[in-house]
Amino acid sequence: MNREMDTLSPHVNGDQDLSSRAKSLIRRATLGYDEQYGFGSMSCAAYDTAWVSMITKEVDGKRNWLFPQCFRHLLKAQRDDGSWSQDGPSQIDEILNTAASLLSLKRHAADPLEIEVGSDELSARISKAATALEHRLMAWCVSTTDHVGFEIILPRLLDLLEKEDSSLKFDFEGRATLERIHAAKLSRFKPEYLYGKKKTTILHSVEAFIGLIDFDKISHHKVQGSMMGSPSATAAYLMNVSHWDSESEEYLRHVVNSGQGDGGIPSAYPSTYFEYSWILSTLTKGGFAPSDLECPQLFKMTDILARALKSEGGIIGFAPHIGADVDDTSKSILSLRMLGQSDDIGPEQMIEYFEADTHFLTYPSERDPSVSANCNVLFALLHEPNPSRYSAQILKITRFLCDTWWNTDGWIKDKWNLQCLYPTVLLVEALADLFVLIEEGALSGFDDDSLLPRISIVFFQACLRTLLEQSEDGSWDQSVEHTAHGIQILCKARQSSLFSLVREQLDSAVDRGVVFILSLDVWPADYVWIEKVSYASPLLTEAYVLAALKSSTSVAVGRPMGSHFWFSMLSTAQHAKLFQKTPLFSSVPELEIHLSLLEATLFQPLLRSQRLFVFPRSGMEEDKYFDIIPFTWTACNNRARTFASTSFIYEMMIISFLNYQADEFMEAVAGLSFVEKLPELRELIESTIANVHTNTNGNGSGVLKQYSKSDEEKKTNAFVDQKVSLPLARFVGHVLKHPSVTSASPWSRDALKRELGIFLKAHVTQAEDNQQFRHDVEQHKGVYRSATDSFFRWVCTTSADHTSCPYAFSFVNCLLSTSLANGEDCFATVHEKYLSAAVCRHLASMCRMYNDYGSVARDEKEMNLNSVNFPEFFSEPRVKEASEDARVQARKEALFRVAEYERSCLDVALERLEREGGLSSKRGPDSRRLYQRRMEIWRMFCDVTDLYGQLYVVRDLASRMTGTEK
Repeated sequence: MNREMDTLSPHVNGDQDLSSRAKSLIRRATLGYDEQYGFGSMSCAAYDTAWVSMITKEVDGKRNWLFPQCFRHLLKAQRDDGSWSQDGPSQIDEILNTAASLLSLKRHAADPLEIEVGSDELSARISKAATALEHRLMAWCVSTTDHVGFEIILPRLLDLLEKEDSSLKFDFEGRATLERIHAAKLSRFKPEYLYGKKKTTILHSVEAFIGLIDFDKISHHKVQGSMMGSPSATAAYLMNVSHWDSESEEYLRHVVNSGQGDGGIPSAYPSTYFEYSWILSTLTKGGFAPSDLECPQLFKMTDILARALKSEGGIIGFAPHIGADVDDTSKSILSLRMLGQSDDIGPEQMIEYFEADTHFLTYPSERDPSVSANCNVLFALLHEPNPSRYSAQILKITRFLCDTWWNTDGWIKDKWNLQCLYPTVLLVEALADLFVLIEEGALSGFDDDSLLPRISIVFFQACLRTLLEQSEDGSWDQSVEHTAHGIQILCKARQSSLFSLVREQLDSAVDRGVVFILSLDVWPADYVWIEKVSYASPLLTEAYVLAALKSSTSVAVGRPMGSHFWFSMLSTAQHAKLFQKTPLFSSVPELEIHLSLLEATLFQPLLRSQRLFVFPRSGMEEDKYFDIIPFTWTACNNRARTFASTSFIYEMMIISFLNYQADEFMEAVAGLSFVEKLPELRELIESTIANVHTNTNGNGSGVLKQYSKSDEEKKTNAFVDQKVSLPLARFVGHVLKHPSVTSASPWSRDALKRELGIFLKAHVTQAEDNQQFRHDVEQHKGVYRSATDSFFRWVCTTSADHTSCPYAFSFVNCLLSTSLANGEDCFATVHEKYLSAAVCRHLASMCRMYNDYGSVARDEKEMNLNSVNFPEFFSEPRVKEASEDARVQARKEALFRVAEYERSCLDVALERLEREGGLSSKRGPDSRRLYQRRMEIWRMFCDVTDLYGQLYVVRDLASRMTGTEK
């Protein structure tokens, strides 16, 4: 089978030509089909080639390398730096390819036999390969690796290399992590698992157990001579079995002969069911009708899949009889259903075999769930004639997919594909199909008030982020396969009413993607599919491209996906111009602002259900900030392309509106109730925090009872006034007992407890300052003569703490400690802790000044202390001018200048903090990557906080107390 990556002609014209190209693809996919071994078009891998190159065979008393052409392929493929790698982002690819190839070089050097390379050249190649491997191991981020069996394969390879040559011992920063994962994996393994009749995925990586198992006892697992379709595992078996296995030799010989003709070996062969089902399902989901694909070879492919499902009991793997998986099973069922050829084949066996408590398994012994596999199952169930029969499974998968997206930092990733748009396109297409059935009332169980908004948010974010990531040339990452996925995602977006207001822009984005694809002379396949090492599939790449081109020709039908959000979307459009006036968003395209507003609207149903769960807000005007808060987070998240997890964004939206409500509550309720006894309010705050901190109840209930028992003599006074005590306890309980807080590092939890107390007590101090200031107003004409602190100290302490920024900063610290620091401190060193505190203080002080700048008129009307009331601002020369308006404006301009100074300090502190994390000698590649990621989120937090200040400059957002509450 010819696997050339660069022979695909991109020139197509119209639907008829697309249909011809699709038929041509199907014909080529069946040309290399072998009745005994099947079919495969996966790209070659140095890893498997290296293993096959190490096989020797004795014939007539003479031992020779069985496949010298494989070794020649390795020599030809070695790069100038000594490594073996292919184009792709995966570190483990280069490591495994280079390690296996280095082992082959060492064995050929130790036992030259008939090799056609000199010893000096071989030694030089070995030296360069060892150096290349060492460099890649040192830079490796172990925690981000998902490849099949790497945790058992690589440790064994490293052991084998050290046995060949004691100088080939590799110590690297991630080795302890690797060995820990390796030990955990082996702790669950017993050789007997392989000796029985049941097939297990471990057989696919059996080379990792050389020296640990008896290979004679696993021969019964062969299928047409292969070990679960793996050339490397089959090579290991053939090298370690006590009696030569001619069947395995013939299998490997067929694999070699079916390759590119130069000895290269794929990571898996055959891959018949995988490639056939993926090609057919991709084309049909892209919009090709059965009649568009009709040809003799189509019936051959569908017949192969149908016979496989029937003969193997309704569940199949990527090739005949190698072990079933849910991916190939669901894709085959879907392909046959879409082509109208599966009346007698249903999903029942798939459900029985692969359904778990919360999702569907790819393999029965799977370690981590797969997003793409669950999307594929969802596709199959949604396209059944009566999908309501499977409502329970559809609901289960939907919840799993939403939860996965919700809790994933950045783009969702999948264990079977390296690039993020692959699982994203499957998710978007599956949810689009789901929306249609929900709107038609064809499914039960989707009347949950929180589920539909979550589905809409996931769908919208997936489409929006794809749009935002499109390059100027119309591509995604200048990759034809990625671009095909991007086009398909946007085609689904423009069919949804959620994107009705921006359909013209989506059309333009789709067109630009198509132009990029058609502008290429070739359609090169990318190494994005995950096996032991990454591989490419030119046939699948072509299928995705043709599906994208077909999708782009379809008319946007405007399906009512998420139509229940329509009116609330329109109501928020009026805010767009306000945000464009802020410095942070003045250069952001209007389309992006509008889309972030739409995204924010989708959170409103979820937020409104939580709106009054802490503070009742009785006696307050409309909370104007409530509609704006979601946008501040979605817009800043999108503006910097941070793409923090949706759960993080949602939790911060809740904290943001609770902070506004806490400010209102402390002023309008607690402040008035304790107006003559503010010291007692401060004591209540301290007691509430102490009790909630030690109370196991997460919502703060029971705090009042505990407090009352310990203060029996105070039962009659305001300490037990539930109007103040219960909301305060609920607020403190929500913050301190939040699951991400209780699982954060002790330092982070203690800091949050401390800052929360400071925040609440700052309101008391502010109330005392306001009382004193009101005594000064008439006598000193707006000058705060009774100030006990300078403006500098006040704005950096009481006033900054009053903003909620320092305590919210500590709350974020806890969230990131749990999610992105493995429960450790986000800032590990003294320098990092100090610099982070400096960042927080500059940020809080700056935003306090911006807030006061925009609130001068309101504060004057309500006789509240403002920064410009401090005596320092009356020393400005312009303040002595005759006009009162000019004097006020001069004080405001002076305040703005000081705020801009704090901004410059903030920028310097942030820069130093980012640099400090990279300088830490104790951080390995994984830790540095996570630190950098945390800093990206910290910058977004700073942007959001800054945006609130900028909005105050543009317009006073704070809700005022009603007249009856003043």
